[in-house]
Amino acid sequence: MHFKQLAVLPMVLAMAACGATQAPMGYTPTVTIQPAATARPVLQVAPQVINERRTGRDDPTWIGTIRGGYGNPLKALHAPEPVDQVVRKAFADGLAARGLSATGTSSPYTLAGAIHQFDANQYIRREATADFSVVVTERASGREVWRGREKVYIVDGSILSLGVGVFASVEDLQRVALQAMNQAVDKLLDKPELRAAVRA
Repeated sequence: MHFKQLAVLPMVLAMAACGATQAPMGYTPTVTIQPAATARPVLQVAPQVINERRTGRDDPTWIGTIRGGYGNPLKALHAPEPVDQVVRKAFADGLAARGLSATGTSSPYTLAGAIHQFDANQYIRREATADFSVVVTERASGREVWRGREKVYIVDGSILSLGVGVFASVEDLQRVALQAMNQAVDKLLDKPELRAAVRA
């Protein structure tokens, strides 16, 4: 093989590795859930979570990107549906796991969410951020009874890892993104102030 052919080989490999991977982004508790003895179905998640993301605002399903040494994108992680629906389902599933989820007109309270940041990236180590806020209102009066915000930042992996660039795993990036999302959801739903506001 000639020198010129050897020189372009890394570029060819990088181009071949470029692409988007769609992966499930479902909720799994990051804590041991112990529903209160008085837990009852009192909360319904609003139909739409507000998406205020700056990074990723041009692509509603984008979650994160694995980049090369020059910041060039090599692999992208996408959800199978828009991120606002991913996060909405995480809150709904989190409420259901705690015995707090209600449907239809039987729900005395509504939980509305907003995504301020949710993304994951890897240059060397994997990083993920989930920054969510929620507002709980009383359905009958429209009165706000509680609001809260939680930001989770996770760094994963070693700076000495060989699993970087084209060798990095999208599945590992997915794992870190899910951990950040689920931790943020768990921390918000387990706030004592939220339980007190809805008397659950």
